[in-house]
Order: sequence, then C-alpha cells, then structure tokens
Amino acid sequence: MMSRIVTSLHVQYRMVPLLLVALLVVLIYGYVFFYQDPVRPVLVAWGLQYNLEPGISLLSNNTESRDYSTENNTTHDIDLQSNRAYNTTENHRSQQSDSSESADLTNIGKSSPGQLTKKKNFLFLKTHKCGTSSVVNLFYLFGVRHRSNFVIHRGPLNHHLHLNEVKKRPLLAPRPGQQYNIQCQHGTFYPEIEHMIMPKETSLYTTIIRSTVSHFKSAFSFFGAEFSMRKRLGEDASIDELITGYLNSKPPPTNTSAQLNTFVNSMALDLGFGAFAKSMPGASLEDKITAFLAHLDRELDLVMLTDRMDESLVLLKEYLGWKLSDIVYLKRMVSKKPHVEMSEDVQALIRRYNVVDDRIYEHFSPKFEQHVERLGRENIAKQLQEFQEMRERFEDKCFDKDKVVKLPYNSVSWAISDWGRTENLACTFLQARDVTLTKVMAELQHSEDYFKPIPGKSSFKMRETVEKIKQDFDEGADPV
Repeated sequence: MMSRIVTSLHVQYRMVPLLLVALLVVLIYGYVFFYQDPVRPVLVAWGLQYNLEPGISLLSNNTESRDYSTENNTTHDIDLQSNRAYNTTENHRSQQSDSSESADLTNIGKSSPGQLTKKKNFLFLKTHKCGTSSVVNLFYLFGVRHRSNFVIHRGPLNHHLHLNEVKKRPLLAPRPGQQYNIQCQHGTFYPEIEHMIMPKETSLYTTIIRSTVSHFKSAFSFFGAEFSMRKRLGEDASIDELITGYLNSKPPPTNTSAQLNTFVNSMALDLGFGAFAKSMPGASLEDKITAFLAHLDRELDLVMLTDRMDESLVLLKEYLGWKLSDIVYLKRMVSKKPHVEMSEDVQALIRRYNVVDDRIYEHFSPKFEQHVERLGRENIAKQLQEFQEMRERFEDKCFDKDKVVKLPYNSVSWAISDWGRTENLACTFLQARDVTLTKVMAELQHSEDYFKPIPGKSSFKMRETVEKIKQDFDEGADPV
C-alpha cells in the first residue's frame, strides 16, 4: 500500500514541471490573443516578425493571415537600397489641415539649399526630461482626430522605440495602403533607419531640447540621484553639495570622450551621439561634437526649446500647416518640489560635465531665432498670444483648480472638471499617461478603421473616451 502511494506521489511530482510549462503556454497565448491582435494570435505567438534585410520589406510579411484584399490594397514597402518608402494610396483622412497662414519656408539649419514646404508627416525625437509628455499627448490627440498611423513596436513595453532592434521587436504596421504619419516616442535617433520608416521627402524631423543646467537638475531629481546623494551626505545637504558630490564621483570629460548616461549628456544620448562618436574613434571630443552638430543640422528641420514651449509649438504648427487648436495641451507631471537656486560654480560644473548637451543647446538656440525671423516675428508673436489665451481658457474649463491631485513621480496637477469628464473628453485624454496612450494608439491602429469601435476585448479604460473624441471631431464640435 505504501509503495503505491509513494509511486503515485512520484508520478504526480514528475508531472508538475509539465503542468507549469502548459500553464505558461496558456498564459502567453492568452496574452497574445487579447493584447496583441485578436485576428492573428497564432502568428504572433510563433514569433513571425517583419524583416530588416537588404531588398526585403520592413513592414510586410508573406505569411500574414489577415485578409487585406480590397480594391486599393497596396502594401507599405521600404526599399532599403534607395531608402525610399512607397505607398500608392492616400490616408483615410488628410493629415494636413486647411491653412493659408504662411507660404513655403526657407530651410533653416540645413547644409543644402531648398524649400521646406509644409509636410503632413513628422518625426518628433522625444528627449528625456524636456517637458515632452505634454507634447506627446497632444500628438496622440491629433492622431485620434485625424486617423494617423504611429511608429510603435508591437507587443508589451511598446512606449520606447528600439529601432536598432527592429528585427527582434517588429513595428506595428500602418493600415493597409497607408504610411506612417507620426513618430513621437522615446528612443535613440538612428537616421539610417528613420529614413526608411519616415522618409524625409514627406516628413518633418523635429525634437526639443532644454537648457543644460535646468535639464541636468530635472534628471538629477527625477531619476533618483538626488535621493541617493542625500542618503550619503545627509538630509541637510544643500543642492550644491549634492550635485558637486555626485559629479566629482564621476570621470570628467577628456580630450576624446565624455560620459553619456541618464544624468550626463542625456540629450546627446537620445539624439544618437553615442553611435556617431564611435564612428570617429581617433578624433578629439571637440571634433566629434563639431561633426555631430553639422550632422544634426542636416537631419533636423526644427529644434524646439523647452523654455519657449508655446512659441515652439506655434513654429511647429506653421511647418505642419496645423491650426492653433491642434497644438493646445495641458501640463502634466508638474513637480511639487520648490525651486532651489544653484551657485554659479555648480552651474559651471554641470556645464563642464554636460559639455555635449551644452554645445547642442548653444548651437540650436540661435537657430530657433532664425525660424522666428523667417516666419515673421510679428506673425509669431500674434499667434503666440492668441494660442496662450486659447490654452488658458481650455485649461480653466478642463480643471477644477480647487482640487489638487497627486500624480506619479512626486508630481501634482488639478482634478479634471465635470466639463472635462463629460463634455470635452480631450481634457481626460490629455491628462492620461503617455504610456497608456501608446497602448491605445496601438489598439486603434490594429482596428484599421477609426470609424468603427475597437474590436475584441479592450483592456483600456480610454475606449469610450477615444470614441467620443472621434465623434465630436467628425461632427465639427469645437475642439477646445
């Protein structure tokens, strides 16, 4: 009897690993089925990906099972040898708003002459700690209203772009017969790949940067370095002592290199200086920075400034042919920490360590003024005043400013008003986390037709919000 019990337990024990493996397979399949795409879960589960090899389309796969057979069913193919993207059908709805507010604009900051005309697609390089969360949300809102296709990775953790790993992490394809319209997530800039995905002939390349000292202080606090230094130096340590202690514990710039990480020269890191510098192994740091700035001049059509955010958005609106109502945003994740001044010596130390970031900011600040002059200083000033008044009215209607709410990362905001929760759901949308909205955009892109509700079981609470925003816009309701 005892031997039978022992044998039975032994058999059951040996089955445990098999049961665990089976459970894992079920969980993975269920995740893929409900999260990725209810139409082609098996293909995703088996790891079918888009290719990135010479002569092979980045965004098409011959083994796709979804039936895209329509009269104008053309794929979005990318020829890697010529770096051009071809699509033979127009988007469901034009990205470019009707606007005659400005003529063609001279291409500022580029090495080759030419005219920069209004383009309907754009690439926004989202730099860390430059106030980009609010900006990205307004881009997502524009995308919902205009049925845009976004450059987004398929699968989980898709709020960061890793274009250098596109073979392992395939992109969510645009709708059949269409092209990508907007790229606006965090990610390192790889121009040779970007040109294939967002062709420069049809896309505006832009980013935003922040003054070196302000940017470092924000990253120092947000990413935990200030907290760590207080544990080391004591709660009573001044901000000067904290920053000095942190930077002096790191290697300073040399004649050939400088740090690139979350805290030091992080804007340069986002803009691709790491790979660029490695391509010049024998050069001095000065030569690398000089060549990199010339490289950015060729690649970027507009570099916006965080400390002139509203004015930057007006310039962007001019280049894209948008309306003022298209760039209205709500501030998100405002730090509740009081502003603390730093000594001039500490500011100089910050600029010394962040030498690449500092050169980038000093290089593009005057070019920002050139954009303003080119578009007309009086014209921009007039539009800026109108926009700020519009944004303030919208903010007053969206928020109940008697109620302060806590947000992630030690930030605060006001509570959404009844009007913002029921009448104009753009208020709710603009205050959502951009990580959440990235997933919403992915679901919308899967659904193919913005006029129809998102199919399948949606795990996002934003579904009704998105449908109401689309309906209001289609019916011509005042967007702000």
